Amino acid sequence: MAITPEDVAAAVRQWCAAWHTRDIPIIVAMEARAVGFGFRPLAWRDHSARSGDDYAQVLTRFFGQMDDYSLQPEDFRTSVTGDLGVAWGVYREQWQEQGQPPEQARVRFSKVLTKGARGWQVLLYHRDIQPFTEGGRYPRTLTAVSPTL
Repeated sequence: MAITPEDVAAAVRQWCAAWHTRDIPIIVAMEARAVGFGFRPLAWRDHSARSGDDYAQVLTRFFGQMDDYSLQPEDFRTSVTGDLGVAWGVYREQWQEQGQPPEQARVRFSKVLTKGARGWQVLLYHRDIQPFTEGGRYPRTLTAVSPTL
């Protein structure tokens, strides 16, 4: 059965809800094959390089550091090409690490997903929180090349 953009949107909402509710089994199931970039560490991640149990432990430690955590989709779009779904947009992440003040980020994201026998799988993802001007561009202070003296 062919997937639709609406199916992909439902999968993205499922992914967001799993993070929002700290549903580690759903997160592990959806991200077991994923590779990509998050906005916290610079290095890329390959979830398939670790076991599901190991990834669940990583998530348990991550959520265990938090007094509060929330992830809510704000706006996103979806598309389908063959058996691949693509989603891109923005979600808001709010958290408070133990002993730290509350933080939040408006996160741009993109995902490539497919639906297999075990449900939806994220294959590739990218997330960033770059600052933007009111016109939606990178500030020149981030992109300008300094003259060499």
